[in-house]
Amino acid sequence: MKTIIKTTGFMLLLVAVLQSCTKDNVNDFNTLDNCTDTVSFATKIQPLILQNCATSGCHDATTQESGYDLSTHTNISANANIILNTMRWESGVVPMPYNLSQLPDTLIQQFSCWVKQGKLDN
Repeated sequence: MKTIIKTTGFMLLLVAVLQSCTKDNVNDFNTLDNCTDTVSFATKIQPLILQNCATSGCHDATTQESGYDLSTHTNISANANIILNTMRWESGVVPMPYNLSQLPDTLIQQFSCWVKQGKLDN
């Protein structure tokens, strides 16, 4: 009986915490993709991925557990669509960054524009 009460309490707490989360996502992503400037891989995309994805123990070159090595342009480009879906928290994918808040719309938009612009290595 105590286990049921603890489990129920935990689930209610989890729901309350998830409901209280806020983020800066205020727009529909389909309207955000107004890509006017060329997005630089070296100054925008690579730092975004290195800071939020290719960290030690996640999607770096030394960790194969995650299934994705996002430490190079080639690997990021090859997986760009799944990366974008995980950033947008689309259904059918594990939301990333794992167990953290969703990335700001501005960063997701930069990545989306980079993909639409051909995933340049610039």
